Order: sequence, then C-alpha cells, then structure tokens
Amino acid sequence: MRVVARVAADYWPEVVAHLWSSTIFLALVLLALLLVRSRLTASARFALVFIGILKFAIPAAPLTRLIRSITPMPVVRAVPMAVLAGAFPPAPAGTEHSVWPAILLAIWIAAALAIVVRFSLTRHRLVSLATRTALPPNTREAAALDRARRSLGIASSIDIARCAFPEAPAVLRIFRPVVVLPADGCDDLSDGELESLLRHECAHVARHDNAIARIESLVAALFWFHPLIWIAQRIAAVERERACDEAVASDADERKTYLAALYKFCHASIAPRLPGVSCMATAKLKERIDHIMNYPALKALSPPTRRVASLASFILFLFTFASALVAVPRASSGDSSGDKPYKTQFTAHRNGNTLEIVVSAIDNRTQEVVAQPKLILGIDGPGARAKAGRTLPSGWQVEVEADAVPDHDHRHQFVVSTAIRENGNLVQQEEIGSAGVYTGQPISLSLLNADLRDVFGTFAKLTGTDIQVDPGIEGTVSVSWKNVPWDEAFDSLLEDHGLTYKMEGKVIHVSKK
Repeated sequence: MRVVARVAADYWPEVVAHLWSSTIFLALVLLALLLVRSRLTASARFALVFIGILKFAIPAAPLTRLIRSITPMPVVRAVPMAVLAGAFPPAPAGTEHSVWPAILLAIWIAAALAIVVRFSLTRHRLVSLATRTALPPNTREAAALDRARRSLGIASSIDIARCAFPEAPAVLRIFRPVVVLPADGCDDLSDGELESLLRHECAHVARHDNAIARIESLVAALFWFHPLIWIAQRIAAVERERACDEAVASDADERKTYLAALYKFCHASIAPRLPGVSCMATAKLKERIDHIMNYPALKALSPPTRRVASLASFILFLFTFASALVAVPRASSGDSSGDKPYKTQFTAHRNGNTLEIVVSAIDNRTQEVVAQPKLILGIDGPGARAKAGRTLPSGWQVEVEADAVPDHDHRHQFVVSTAIRENGNLVQQEEIGSAGVYTGQPISLSLLNADLRDVFGTFAKLTGTDIQVDPGIEGTVSVSWKNVPWDEAFDSLLEDHGLTYKMEGKVIHVSKK
C-alpha cells in the first residue's frame, strides 16, 4: 500500500489532468459526430470515434516533461536561512498525505485488472472452443473465402472453419485470423451470397478490426468508470460493422446479393458483443440494411475516410501538445515574483543531522499563505518530499509539492524544488537554494596565527554553544572578519581546514572529514 500511496502522491495530479483533457476531447469528438453524422460514411465515423477513444491512451505528461527539458527553467534563487541555530526541536519524521488518492488508485487498478482478466479469459475460451469444435469447411466455402480475400487485395492467408457455437460468421484471432461459420448456416446461401458474407468478414481482416478492438477494450478496462468510453465503444462496434458492409456494398448487384444474404443470416441472430471479436450479428439489422441502401448517396457526399482520419489525428496531436504546454510553467528571469501567481519562501532549522524545512506558498494577489508543506531532510541521507494544499474561497484547489536535495559537500546547504498546481494543472515551478546565504549574528574578528582550538572556543563564547573539537585537530588561523554572519565565518573556518561538524542539540562536534 505504501507503493500505491507514493505513486498516487507523485502522479495523481497528472492523472486527473489527463482525465479532464481526454474527457473534453472525446466529448468534442462525439458532439462533432452527432452534428456531421449524416454526411460521413461509417468508416469515417468509426475513425473519428476510435481516435477519440485513443486520446485516453495518449497522456500529455511525457510531452510536458520533454518541453520542460528543452526550455529554460527558472534560476535557482537563494534565500536566507538559519541552519546552525538548533533552537527548534526536530519535527516528526515523515509527511502526512491524504489517503483517498491511494485508496481510489488501488480500487481503480484492481477493477481494471479484473476487467482485463475477464476479457482475456473470454477471448481465450472462445478461441479454444472454436479450435476444439472446428469442422473442416466444404469445397464451396473454401473457394468462396479465397475469392473474397482476393477481391479485397488481402495477400495473407485466412483460415475458415465450421463451428457449432456461432449464430453468424465471425473473425477470431489477430494473427492467423480464422473465419468461423455456423455448422449448418450456409447451406441455404447461393455461391454469390456466401461470397458476399465472407467478403464482409475479410473486410474485418483488411481493416485490422480485431487488433483495434483489443485497443478499445484495453482502454475501456483501464477507464472502466468513465461513461463516455463505454458509449464511444458501443458506437465504434456499430460503425465497424457498417464500415465492413460498405466494403461489400459498393456495386449495385453486389449490394442486392449481400442484402439477401444478410437477411437470411441475421434476421433471427442475437449475438453478444465480445471484445476483440468481429461478428456481423452485433449491429441492428434494420439500421444496417437502411445504411447499405443509402450508401451510394452517402459516399458521394462524404469526404474520403483517410482525409477524415488524418485531420482527426492532427487535431489529436494539437490538442495533446496544447495540454502539455498548459502544464509547463513559464520560465522566470531573475528573482522577481511579481508576474507569478505565487511567491515561495522557506525557513530551515537544523538539529543534529536533521533539517526541518517549511516551504510557504503565498498568493501574490491576497498575500495569503495557501499551503505550507514541511520536509524533514537528513544531512547525510537522501532527499525529502512533501505536499500540502487547500481550497481557496475562489474555488481553486491549490496544491504545493516540494522536494529537497541536500548538498553532501556543504552540509548546511540544499536546494528545494517547488511545484504549484491549480486544480491539477501546473502553474508555477521553481528551485530555491540555500546557496551559501547565512543569517547568523554578524561578528568582527581579526586573528594572526591564532591557535585553531582557541578560535573554536571563541566561537563557543560568541554563540552560546558548546563546541567540542576532536583531539587530533591542530593548527593556526589567520583571518580578518568584519560584520560577517557568524555561521558563515564558522563554515569558512571548517572548509579552510578540511573539517566537518555534527550538531546534537546545543553541542557541536567538530571532526576531520
């Protein structure tokens, strides 16, 4: 559960943003389809719906990260801090996060896996049943399939078999596709009618409908809670069958033959819609017949399917790119925060080998602190991460995420990266570093060849701390400090002599690196 909680904390805003943008895109596609439905062929309508569904599988977050990597990022901004004064007790380790994103993510993943497993088992059992009960086709059926395959320009072979379970012809498998026919359902068909039905099934193979249906079912499983996905998938199933009808009904004589065969086969057929299986009885018969009868006039009015699909794909790319741009914060020049919605500040206090860092995000319009994530950073350990947020009176949900990375060479220094989001959209990002800025009380001290241990004793008196120096540390010091913060002077003294320190409460232990 900890892994799920961390993933939810890291990626939940991006997931929410992706859901919003994909929902908007699919809704616009369905609205456009409703408005221009009467002027598009079924194959063009199917292309539109599939591209709308496909948006859910194309998040903008990777593109956002790519744009960030090639665009100027804000300069690291140095701010004052006090890390040597251990006046504040250490904060409790860890940062509390809301458990609801983790719970929702766990439910989401569990349900999606269950649906994927169910779909996979259904397909596997269907193919296994067809394999076990398959009967060889007769010569007439094999010859009709060969003519249908060649008429559509399909070079690869297609298997054919008779099975007891289907009520109408269907295509199984993506690789090495097989057309299954009812065990006794083709005996009443003439050679032309049989070939027209098999041309419909070969059209599924030529269009790679089973592979596309797998993608649709996978997206539907991943976003099982989304009603627009299921609506779009049902529309796609209907338009897929009509598109294959169009492949058969281009000629008047063929159209008449196909309609006769379709009526004989489908007037009493009721077949369930199965993911990844193309079956001609999954669409309403009367509507399909009407569509086939009106197809010549519709084809004359409709733009080519390739043009519609290309335009929709280009719009999908533009929409995804625009979503990525919206999530990219604008680079800032200098330290000015007047052109930003928020300004960030932090305070840092040290106790022993632990830094407590509190980041404050302040609304530039109201000067109100909107969030204060707190980080607990180990000097010798890895970085830390924290997140906090609140809902403003305006209705905006503001979330601030902060990452702190320690500088192991300079034990008092670190860099804090902040990301501020409004309603899940990244609006501001910057890095704030300690960068050698000190806030200790200024001291003035001039020394020439002074004993190093005596200098540390002087620091102890000036700061009111107990500085304990390891016995092996010896040497002399020549310095001249005038109004220099004492923590800066102390740090430079350590650096010049290759020393380090460890603080426990009010006691500073100085040792060699």
